[in-house]
Amino acid sequence: MKKTSLMKNTLLLSIGTMMTKGINLLMIPLFSRWLSTEDYGMFDLFVTYVSLLIPFISLSSADAFFRFSVDTDNEEEKKRYISSGLLIYCCNLIFIAVIMICIHFIFKWEMAIPFLALLVAEVAMNYLQGVLRALKKLNIYSFANVFATIGIMLGVFTLVYIFGFGLKGMVYGYAFGYAFGVVIMIASSKCWKYISINKASLGTCKELVSYSFPLIPNNICWWIINVSDRTIINVFLGPVSNGIYAIANKIPNFCASIFGVFNISWQETAVEVLDSEGRNRYYNSVYNSTISTMISLCGGLLSLNYFLFNYIFDMRYFDARLYCPLLITAVIFSSLTLYFGGLQISFKRPKENGITTIIGAVVNVSVHMLLVKSVGLYAAALSTIASNLVICILRYIRLKKEIPFSLGTDTKLYMLYYIYMFVSCYFIDKLWTACINLLIACIMFLLINRTFLATAVSKVKAIKH
Repeated sequence: MKKTSLMKNTLLLSIGTMMTKGINLLMIPLFSRWLSTEDYGMFDLFVTYVSLLIPFISLSSADAFFRFSVDTDNEEEKKRYISSGLLIYCCNLIFIAVIMICIHFIFKWEMAIPFLALLVAEVAMNYLQGVLRALKKLNIYSFANVFATIGIMLGVFTLVYIFGFGLKGMVYGYAFGYAFGVVIMIASSKCWKYISINKASLGTCKELVSYSFPLIPNNICWWIINVSDRTIINVFLGPVSNGIYAIANKIPNFCASIFGVFNISWQETAVEVLDSEGRNRYYNSVYNSTISTMISLCGGLLSLNYFLFNYIFDMRYFDARLYCPLLITAVIFSSLTLYFGGLQISFKRPKENGITTIIGAVVNVSVHMLLVKSVGLYAAALSTIASNLVICILRYIRLKKEIPFSLGTDTKLYMLYYIYMFVSCYFIDKLWTACINLLIACIMFLLINRTFLATAVSKVKAIKH
């Protein structure tokens, strides 16, 4: 029953995410041509710093009011948590906004206002995504992201391509897209019914923060693991290298986003089955499915590496092909850490998630700083793999005491397939060999995901009838 619910939620979110990421992938070749390598690198830095500020502004309260709302069917209680969450967001956002406005006038930094616009729009999006998860309106969550992406595409096309506003136009274009997504979320969910000034209270804010506070260093450390590379690259190698690395990250991010969809459903389901009899068997089944599915997705993207960098992306970013396979592999370990993290959340142990992530962040920065001068951009990719692997192992060891994880025979064979795909990326230099690998990847994707695809087809048929 719970596995059906997990598959249903994952399918629902996957449709929206696949559409969103599909549009994003189509936009990457265009954006990389419209902006210089240096400007693209600077834009990636802005996005990086916005993602750093969000945990400070939200105090990770979206995770808290989601977790508490799942435990109650009382509408008034949900209003109390959601309204108090908004109070946390607004107070901290106003504080940051005042700082950015002061920077604009004192230091005459022309990008301060565009940066603030992007920050406000993304913070609003982050809050509403938490609300929709708390209200279990995953269909709106999914398709609002699609509309946000369409808004980004239209905004960037208008401001960068038509009006030629360059970096500033890119930032405003993204802010417009997120704002468009926010409007869609509000209009579709009628979430204002769950927001009341009278329901918000400092007591509830403290309750939310007491749960979410351990998640703040966790989220910041994830930022260090996933995107601090950009800052180190910018300092040691320059913005041009940062632009190349940003493109190398776009393909792995596609895979990470797909798993992020599953993880949203997984956190909810992991809580629901916590006290059931077949809990461990179910958790182990999802463990094997997680590895197999990520191998099918990441193996498929590895097969596209040759085509993307030889025929799709601008040749200025051709060197990114060398780092892409390493970053794609890091996504597999990252997905497993999130899977284990979902289990820790279901056991109400967010603090342990935070500790392991801090260790991973230290590993990430240490490896990167140690290698950056000798191996250049490879240092960023290798440090990302190392940190995710360390977190994965630590969380596995902790949970192994309670859940007897074991790899199935099929999963082990799929791992051998992935190793072949990874190694071949560095040796394929002919179109015909790349085509063979693409065919193999397609067959393996269908084989590994046959159950999920059959369910998806039956759901579509049911909708039609």
